[in-house]
Amino acid sequence: MKKREALLREWLDLTDHNGEFSFNASLEPVSPMFENAKRSGILSGEELLRVRLLLHTARHIREDLAKISGTYDNIEALRHGIRDFIPELEALRVIEDSGRLADNASKKLFDIRSEIEELKKRGRRIAQKLFEDADITNMLQERSLSWREGRFLLLVRQEYINRFPGLAVERSASGNSVYMEPKALSSVNNNLIIKTRDERDEERLILLELTRNILSRENAIINAERVIGTLDLLCACDYLIRDKKWVTPELTQAHYFKLVGARHPMLRDKAVPIDASCGEKFSTLVITGSNTGGKTVTLKTAGVLVTIAWLGLPLPARDGTVIGTFDQIFVDIGDEQSIEQNLSTFSSHLRKIIHILKYATDSSLVLLDELGAGTDPHEGAALGVAVLKTLKEKGSVTLATTHHNPVKQYALTTEGVETASMEFDLEKLQPTYHLLMGIPGRSSALLIAKRYGMPESVLRLAQGELDSRELTAEDIMSELNERKAALDRTEREIQSTMQEAEKLKQNYQSRVVEIDTQRDKIMQAADRKAEKFIAKAEQTSREIIQSMEEAARDAARRGYNVKRRELKTLRDVMNKREKKRTEREIENSPKPFEPAPGVTAMIAGSGIVGIINEIKNGRAYMTAGPMTVDVPVSQLIATDKKAKVASPQIDTSKLSQPMSVPASIMVRGMLVDEAMPLVANYLDRAYRANHSMVTVIHGRGEGILRREVHALCERLSYVKNYRLGGEGEGGYGVTINKAPCYRKYEAYLWSR
Repeated sequence: MKKREALLREWLDLTDHNGEFSFNASLEPVSPMFENAKRSGILSGEELLRVRLLLHTARHIREDLAKISGTYDNIEALRHGIRDFIPELEALRVIEDSGRLADNASKKLFDIRSEIEELKKRGRRIAQKLFEDADITNMLQERSLSWREGRFLLLVRQEYINRFPGLAVERSASGNSVYMEPKALSSVNNNLIIKTRDERDEERLILLELTRNILSRENAIINAERVIGTLDLLCACDYLIRDKKWVTPELTQAHYFKLVGARHPMLRDKAVPIDASCGEKFSTLVITGSNTGGKTVTLKTAGVLVTIAWLGLPLPARDGTVIGTFDQIFVDIGDEQSIEQNLSTFSSHLRKIIHILKYATDSSLVLLDELGAGTDPHEGAALGVAVLKTLKEKGSVTLATTHHNPVKQYALTTEGVETASMEFDLEKLQPTYHLLMGIPGRSSALLIAKRYGMPESVLRLAQGELDSRELTAEDIMSELNERKAALDRTEREIQSTMQEAEKLKQNYQSRVVEIDTQRDKIMQAADRKAEKFIAKAEQTSREIIQSMEEAARDAARRGYNVKRRELKTLRDVMNKREKKRTEREIENSPKPFEPAPGVTAMIAGSGIVGIINEIKNGRAYMTAGPMTVDVPVSQLIATDKKAKVASPQIDTSKLSQPMSVPASIMVRGMLVDEAMPLVANYLDRAYRANHSMVTVIHGRGEGILRREVHALCERLSYVKNYRLGGEGEGGYGVTINKAPCYRKYEAYLWSR
């Protein structure tokens, strides 16, 4: 059971990644033919053709399975069950698709068939000469050469039978003519009969040899047939799971079952799904309800589905179905009365129940239909209660159907015994086939009789009999049943509505996240372009102001300061948008995240991925690329990306003063007068240390430090170019500097 379940799961995964497998629709089992072949020593051409088709399919399956990617231990074990059949396939090539041996099956067969063909040509030439003889033609019923029983014959009219030069062979179906062998064709026909017998003998020898070869590989062929049968079964299960929505149940060692949305496989789409369970909270389930309401089908569904699950196969049910382990299933369903064995309905039930009581254990599943039926109702009910009590004491998991009120009352009042009923629609006077757990039902025999046309007078008399007996308990149960059925229908409708609402909610949330993400990407790209444009405009403005005369310079500065305040407002808006994007990314992070040293994390809003080295005072110190970054822990999110941890390489081909200069400098939060001397000194030392690219982390803020850093870079002759940090490099809060004539050195830094 477990092994086949694991095999099925591997097969589903394999077909997901490698596509479906197909089999030849005309493939048939060959092992049943081998027993007869071992007695007779020969397989016919048609039978050998079936063997060849099986071996051909086995070879292709073996080759296809060898090409699959991934680890599939159970499938691989199946592949090893198929041996190499190339010699057998080569030998069976002499079988034509019709099952006839090919002419080249042996040299002798080729020679014999060539001689037969030559004799037939000779016979046709002789017949043509006979047709040219007017005397012969006048005696013929039809002017054609017939081939019957391996001989050439002519159809001669009845009145010329004694005058025709030849031997009569047989009368035609109409009786008006006779098939006769002309004397001119006797020699040809005799030789044809001899050669045809030689052909049959040679064909038999070839088939005997082919059969011996096949039987010598009998075990390997049977194993290959079993593998193909197993794969065919897996393909069928794959179809049922994907197209029919069958499920693989949860298997447990406990002795119980729980069916959710279960359907009998023989009823297909016409079946009404049922939810039923037994063995976990109670060991006995008594099912009641109207005739033709589905009680027996419920028992059969439980028995069939438990058996199918034992085979490791999927079930026509929904997720949540659980199948336990049972040592045996005992069944008493149906009426097996027999005149020959002198068995009545009650006797046949009795024999089965006695057997069940003798052999059932606490690990058995027992299915009893119409418990106590076939005899006096009072005695039958008493016997039914006794049987249920005995099975309950044994610990067997028992499902029973009944119409007897004492059995219903026993189920209602006994701990460890549950009741259920098949729902009945009183308005339409017909069963709905829904199983209602927890409440007994009534038989509704009079209602069903009315539906089938029972005379009204008979129904009134029957109702009077019931009223006179004051079946108050039955009426109470009927009312409870109706209320329970209404509640169950309402519950099903509510659950269906809730499921649909949940699906709509999930789709809506997914769509909102998708739209937010797309909007954030667009706005982020626009903000970056705007920031670059603003920085360039500021730099140009400063250069223009510096080149002006003193009087004009003051006026320009005043205008510049007004615009700078407007630009500050614009930057504040951009910074707020960036902050909201970061908050949304943290909120929409799909995985819960617990930062810890050694864990890989992403900094929200930046795309930077690094490894956490230390967490201190609410901040995380990370290694991202060749740098170390500190960031608030609240801005870290989980990621599946791998962190790049690199160390800067030193170009030893250049002579330089040995010094240790980091790849970046942090001046974020400093005043201009405090920061700029540090930056100037750092760039000078980095140049002399042969750095080709360094990073100045100045933060975002109002952009004052950034502008001063850019102005410094413009003045220094050894700075080839500079730029703001790109995506994943810190954005507006970072300036990347490149020195001329040196090897490129990449640095990814974050500065918020």
